[in-house]
Amino acid sequence: MANLKMADLIDEYNEIKGVISFRPDYKQLLDKNLAQVIFCDKKIGKSRFTLIRNADFEIVFTRQIGNQIYQSRLDLNSFHPPTGNGLILSWGPDYCEIRWDFNPDCCQLA
Repeated sequence: MANLKMADLIDEYNEIKGVISFRPDYKQLLDKNLAQVIFCDKKIGKSRFTLIRNADFEIVFTRQIGNQIYQSRLDLNSFHPPTGNGLILSWGPDYCEIRWDFNPDCCQLA
């Protein structure tokens, strides 16, 4: 079975509201030689979703709908998760959120 990219998990069925679990490439995520890592930049319908690790070593999840921008961040400078933990991204009509999944093998997200 082929590995799905994060962008493949976001589609017209979950453009307005959704939850996905995503395991980032830790080699890229923690590589200080890379100024920025883009995990997702996808436009679907009226929304644009991006997930990046920026030069300040923050993971930034952004959802833009027209002129409205919703953003959530995790700071890698103050917390280093064990390799293998996933990220949970959730969004709705007026928010977006990113958090660590500390029990990635516990449950399947619908």
